[in-house]
Amino acid sequence: MQDKDTAERDPYLSIAGLVGQIRAWPRTFIATLVLTAVGIVTYSHFKTPVYRGAVKAMPRENDGVGGGLQSVLGQFGGLAAMAGLSSGSVNEQEALALLKSRALFTQFANEQNLLPLLFPMSWDSAAGRWRTDEAHTPTMDDAWGMFDGSIRRVSDDPKTQVITLDVTWRDRHQAAAWANELVHLANEQLRQRALRESAASIASYEEQATHTDVVEIRQSIYKLMEAQVNRSVIAKSRLDYALTVIDPAVVPDAKRYVSPRRFLMLVISVPLGMFVAVCAVLLAGFAKKVLVEAKRTR
Repeated sequence: MQDKDTAERDPYLSIAGLVGQIRAWPRTFIATLVLTAVGIVTYSHFKTPVYRGAVKAMPRENDGVGGGLQSVLGQFGGLAAMAGLSSGSVNEQEALALLKSRALFTQFANEQNLLPLLFPMSWDSAAGRWRTDEAHTPTMDDAWGMFDGSIRRVSDDPKTQVITLDVTWRDRHQAAAWANELVHLANEQLRQRALRESAASIASYEEQATHTDVVEIRQSIYKLMEAQVNRSVIAKSRLDYALTVIDPAVVPDAKRYVSPRRFLMLVISVPLGMFVAVCAVLLAGFAKKVLVEAKRTR
């Protein structure tokens, strides 16, 4: 009963009212439908394609060196604690955190001169500087917000421990290159950190050895030192120290873009066009009604 009363007060809210409005404004309905559908299809056709480069990697065990060092430190925990040392092994969460970190992005952005590529409309390529007529010069904070929000994505599979790093970008060659370079930088940072920690540990062990005459303690220190030397050798010999790349990013074919989804946009162009056309007809009918009532009140 309430729906009937509502329809009587406002005939536009009923199906019959909508059909009546479409019949009253057929040209407006058809023109809006066609223009909307054609606009969607045209947009999807001329929009710059976006590609995705993906790297799959796994945390590296380093042939048990990390575990062996942990075992040695467990046997001589007192000495390790006295020297302020740890096993230094890299786990999956640490590698994930580094791949997602702003620090890694900052190094990557500086090395690749990324800001002009992320904000090309604000960059004067001829002069090699930011445009002076821009109200806001892009900053590293702006670049981080864009990169972390829509360009780079890092995910992991808890069951397989496979880490996937995706880069979505309009240049398919850069998308693949950036994905590979980010994993390379993460490996390099973790490798250099392991080398620094091993060198500091060995220096601490040597210092501790010079301050004791007890044979058993010296032997324990030398075992700890040997473990750190082994760790240093591994770090020096392996570029993929922390992350083993299973499937590097490759340049996708020109037709294998992830956006725009042209077929999907073609499918939704007609129903979306009908919706917009109905809104246009209702708006036209409402405007005519207002004008008629305005003339009556004069």
